[in-house]
This record gives sequence, structure tokens and C-alpha cells, in this order.
Amino acid sequence: MLFAPGLRRFCLLACAVLAPPVGAQVTQAVPADAVEGLIIRYRAEAPAAGRVAAAAADTASDGAARVARSAGLGRVSGLRYLKSVSPGLHVARFEQAVSAAAAQAIVERMQADPAVVAVTVDTRLQAHAAFVDPYPYLPGSAYYQWHLQTPDTVAGGSGAVAAWHSSTGAGVTVAVVDGGYRSHADLQANLLGALGHDFISDAWTANDGDARDADARDPGNGVALDDPKRPADCQAGDNVWHGTHVAGLIGAAADGALGIGVAPSVRLLPVRVLGRCGGYLSDILAGMRWAAGLAVVGAPPNPAPARILNLSLGVASACDTNTQSVVDEIRAAGVSLVASTGNGGRATITIPARCSGVLAVTAHDRDALKPAYANVGPGTAISAPGGDVSRGIASTWSRDPMAPDEDAYAHLYGTSMASAQVAGVLALMASARPDLSMAELETVLLQSTRPFPGASTCAQATDRRCGAGLLDAPAAVAAAQAYQRPQGGGCTAAPPGQADLGLPLLALVAALALLWRRRAR
Repeated sequence: MLFAPGLRRFCLLACAVLAPPVGAQVTQAVPADAVEGLIIRYRAEAPAAGRVAAAAADTASDGAARVARSAGLGRVSGLRYLKSVSPGLHVARFEQAVSAAAAQAIVERMQADPAVVAVTVDTRLQAHAAFVDPYPYLPGSAYYQWHLQTPDTVAGGSGAVAAWHSSTGAGVTVAVVDGGYRSHADLQANLLGALGHDFISDAWTANDGDARDADARDPGNGVALDDPKRPADCQAGDNVWHGTHVAGLIGAAADGALGIGVAPSVRLLPVRVLGRCGGYLSDILAGMRWAAGLAVVGAPPNPAPARILNLSLGVASACDTNTQSVVDEIRAAGVSLVASTGNGGRATITIPARCSGVLAVTAHDRDALKPAYANVGPGTAISAPGGDVSRGIASTWSRDPMAPDEDAYAHLYGTSMASAQVAGVLALMASARPDLSMAELETVLLQSTRPFPGASTCAQATDRRCGAGLLDAPAAVAAAQAYQRPQGGGCTAAPPGQADLGLPLLALVAALALLWRRRAR
């Protein structure tokens, strides 16, 4: 097994603050509480007759006018339109970064404009993974890819190896909304590299010489200690090929060198949203929309919309109105969102996992126990293998930590790894039953979990803070194959966090019918 020499352990992209705007003259690191931008959602305005095409073409000028109007009403100076996510969702930047407290006051004043639905701080999100020191690969050992093993071999394994006789994910596209990709022999057969897109709008964050473009390759996200644009909460360090590692966990081909993904025949669509020190929320929302096949201002149509989005990233926050609105749009398009809960060891989970309709994934270790780092709490849907500091999850990597040089493998641990595996199992299920909706498949997935072992703190919790149980790939695929819709089409599976109204409506109809019969006697 190959490892990048000299890799040092550090928490990946451990920052949740903003980088300076392109071209700014900065002489010291950006303060930890600096806020540089806002995301503003406006109420829809119906275009006049014959103006539909023109309205789409004039989104930028319309957005600039709306931002200027809102800033004027709120008496906010130095706020300028930057870009648009959709015709009603615009992003603005401050000429000078403001403190978090000042930003909150500005948000409240901006919302005085009756045309404004919601205003959100455009923060940075981080990837949810960390290094494990390399240890030797033992041929034939379950220690290598223990996460794929059946529970009778490894207690914390997902059992994916036992599901492949039924499904390998063929015909399903999963979007890896992450840090981009680098070429790797194990990804070549399944990666839709030429169809991906880079949504990072800040050139320093992108680290590829420009802002948004059609090249989703990962140039690296290493940050020098003395870089004047490095935010105070962002650790300096070498490149971390997070998107490549996550992509391999989901769908590295079975006929590659050493790596095998959970769904080895799936199609992988790379959507780059993370760079140096994480990624802006506005860019991530744009990437999510595009990955699901929804229009994004300034981006070409997605030629390969995904049925599943994997989001191994987040930031500690309640789900804001703008993020929830984008999630709702994606759910309405019939697409699943799978997201990691975060690595802070907290009793609350990060966004976007915390938003209603997102399948929030926490992690367990090789013994099926909850590791100290894994966030759990209200909204958590399921637990999947994530490893810990003593034994991580092996996947695709680069040999050279400073440049995308040569194929390699490495072990990372975190809820990032757990989320990727749930996305892979959903792909197995969707391939086995392409006639079922993603909402139905999600319900089946959660109903097919294994219980937490008695020694786990999750087994002792009475509030389901760790979710429905442990990921069980063969049980999930088998349940999907056996699933039959209720007769009459009255009952439908609901997205996670939302009520299923089918059975209550049928019960209400039956009660009314019985009452009518009694009165008719």
C-alpha cells in the first residue's frame, strides 16, 4: 500500500471564517470573527410579457439593483453585489470586513426591505475529516478496508461486500460536492471528470489561478503559515485531497489497483466547492443546486444531474432560511442529500446536515462504538463507519502531499467518511430499484439498520440522538428489492425529518366514512 511520506496529522480545514476578497491589500491574518459577505433571498417578481429570456440575462444587474435598494433602506454602507446563485438569491460583499456582531445588526436592518425574504451570513464550511498516521497494509487483512466487511468479521463494518451480488450501483450518478478530484486509476472508470464544475468564486480559495470554471480538478488546498490571507482559525498545512478520498469511498472501481468503493459501478460527478480553508456557503449552495440539475446563474446546464448529493462538510450553525430553501428545491426535484454531522464531539450537528430533508450521518468506529469526535443530536438519521484516531478508513489519495503527483492511498477518519458510505449504499439501492423515489429509498434505508451494540453510548440514549442505527448495506439493498408500495398510492415515503401524511389521511377518510354510515342508519 502506498502512502504520502511525511504526512502530518492535523484537522482538515479547521476554520469557519472568511478569506479576504480577491485583490485586497492585507498585512495580517484575517480576524477569526470577520464577516465579509451576505446571502440575500428576495421575493419572486413575475417578469413582464416577453421578458422571460431578458430577465434571465439581466439577473446580475437586477441583483445589483436589489442589493443597492436593500442596503439603502437599511442604511448599510460599503455593501456591493458580487454574484447570484439563482434569480432570487444574491450574494453581496462588504468593502471592509465587519465583526460578527456588526454583521448581525446589518442583517436585521437589511430585512427591513419588504422585498427581502431572508439574509444569511456567507460563512465558510469545512470538510469533516482528519488524518490517521499511516500504518502498514497487510494483504488479505480485514484491517485494510474493514468498513466494507460484514459484522461477523468486523463489528462496525457496513457489510457492503455482501451487497454486491445484488447491486454495484450501475446506472446511478452521485455528486461529490467537495474539494474536487485528482486523477486516480481506481476512479478512472467511474469519474465524470469532464462533466464536473468548479463553483469556487474566490481566486485565493480556489488556488487554481481563477475563480469559477468548468475544471473540477483539485489543485491542492495547502496553506502557508505566513500567508497574509490565511484566516486566523484556518490551520496552515499541506494539501489534503479530501474530495478524492471521499469519491473513492463512494465509488472506486472494483477492478482498480487496491481501492474498492461502496458502490463500485456508480457514476461520480465532481462538484468543487471547497478549497483553501474550506468554502463559502454561497458557493456550496450553488454547487448543490447545479449537482441536482437546477439552474445556477452563470453556470452551464448540468449534463449529468445526480440522484444523490454527498456533502461531507459543514459548519456549526442552525439551519438558516436560505440554506433550507435550497434543500427544499433539491428535495422537490427528487434528489437525496446526504451530509456529515461534524467532528466537534458536540450534542448538536452542523449544517447542511441539520436542515430538514437532509440525511444526517454520524460515525462509529471498528467496534461499532461512537468515537468521541462524532457529533450527534436532534436530526441525526443514521451512523456509518467513520473510524477513529487509531484506525481510519482507507481510500484514494495522492502520493505527494504538496502536488497532485501519483496514485496512492491513505487513511482518514471522520463523519465525512461515514456520509460517503451512506451515499454509496443509497446508490446500491437506487440501482437495484430504479422505479422507487429517493424518499422511499431513504425510508427503507433507515428501517433496515442494525441496532447499536449494548456497550455503545448510542444504545443507552433514549432520544435517538445517534439516529436509527448502524448502516447495514445488504439489509438495505434486500429491503429495497422487496419493497412494495401501498395499494392505491395513498401512502408515500417522506423525506427525513418530515411527516408521512399518507396513513393519517387514510385513517381520517375511514373515520369520516364510518361516521357517515352511522348517521345514515
